[in-house]
Amino acid sequence: MPAGYAVQGEPAGPAGELTDRFSAHLPSGSWLMSGAVNGGMPTEAEIFIWHKPKGRFQFGVGLLAKPQTARWLLNYELQRQKGSAPSITVGVGLQEVGVGNPGIFATANWALTNFLKMPSSLYVGTGRRITLDGKTLDKSWVPLLGFSSQVAKGVSATVQMDGRKWHGVLSARAGEFRAGIFAFKFKTIGIIVGWRD
Repeated sequence: MPAGYAVQGEPAGPAGELTDRFSAHLPSGSWLMSGAVNGGMPTEAEIFIWHKPKGRFQFGVGLLAKPQTARWLLNYELQRQKGSAPSITVGVGLQEVGVGNPGIFATANWALTNFLKMPSSLYVGTGRRITLDGKTLDKSWVPLLGFSSQVAKGVSATVQMDGRKWHGVLSARAGEFRAGIFAFKFKTIGIIVGWRD
C-alpha cells in the first residue's frame, strides 16, 4: 500500500493501496514517492512515484522487486467530497496489497476529521484483479475498506482490507517525510517510507 502517504484528514487512498503509501487526493502539482519492504509480501519490495497535474487526474508508476516489473497507475476523482457526500475515485493500477496484480477499482472516500474531531478518513469500494491483456482473475468484484486516523501528534494508524486480507500501518511524519512499520496480513512486519512535495 492503498498506499506515499495521505495528509491527515484527507480522504483515504485508492483500493489495493494503503492510505499511508498513497493518496487519492494529492494537491495539484504535487509529487509523491514511497516505498515498502516486507519479506512476507510476494513482491518483497515496492517503490511508487505519483504525480498530480492540475485537475482531477493523478498518474504514477509502481516498481516491483518480484517480479521485476513496472505497473502504470491512474486515478480519476469523479466527485469531490461535499458535506456528507463522499468523494468518488476510480482507477487502474494494483489490486491486492503486496502482490503486484494489476486491477481496477472504485471507492467512496470520506474525510472524517470534523465528525471524529481528529484527523481521520475512511473509504469503501470495490475492486477486481485483471491481467494485462484484460482477463479477470476473480469470479466477482471484491469489497475494499480502509480507515486511517491520527493517534498522536504526527503519528497515524491505518487498517485496510484489500478484498482478501487485512493489513496495517503505524507511521510517523516529520515535515514532508513519513516512515513507519507495515504489517502485511498482520503476520509479517516491514518498513514503509514516503516523501511528498
